[in-house]
Amino acid sequence: MKNLIFISLLFFFAASCKKETSVVIQAKDYNTGDGTAYAGQEYAVAESWTPFQETKSKIVATGFLDANGQASFNLKMKNNRKYVLGVSEPDNICYGGLVQHYLEHEKNNMVDFDFLTCGSAIVPTNNINCDGAGDKMQYKYYYTDNPDIYIYRGFGNYSDWSEITFVEGCVSFPGGYNPIPVGNYTFEWRVLRQSGTTTGIDYFTVTENDTTTYILDY
Repeated sequence: MKNLIFISLLFFFAASCKKETSVVIQAKDYNTGDGTAYAGQEYAVAESWTPFQETKSKIVATGFLDANGQASFNLKMKNNRKYVLGVSEPDNICYGGLVQHYLEHEKNNMVDFDFLTCGSAIVPTNNINCDGAGDKMQYKYYYTDNPDIYIYRGFGNYSDWSEITFVEGCVSFPGGYNPIPVGNYTFEWRVLRQSGTTTGIDYFTVTENDTTTYILDY
């Protein structure tokens, strides 16, 4: 019986003891790898556990990213608890960031995350070759390198055109400003007229804190 109690105590101690690991955080611009947009942003690690079916949590580590968007620290982690890292987001971020990341026990955690800052785009359209009220026009644009980053879905998904949503008639639209991630975009359009269907493809670039105006005359 004494041996059994001793073994049980050893098991409890092993399950609840803290083991120190290192954590390295690095913010990376998706295009350049630079992390300065996250300079000075705060990070925090929350520890959580569930005694008697009620989850509890507390902050066990905080700090700030340096001028390069990096931070490193040591963390003591209990085997029977979860640890979640979060990083506050600057105002001008349109893609990525780190809302929460579960840290792993008994290993060093290298936490890299991508982001993109914001620019803006506006697309005025002008029907300069109108056949009549039956003219139909659609356009779409998406992040050239990876459409999952951003895609304008006004006329269906990026691979197929919608058959029910169009700009119709001899009209012009001024367009509206859309905050979007900086980078290179692919722009496609389709015009349906009695005289036939025309399509086109072009490209434009959005830069940080600036507005790209792409005028579509069709």
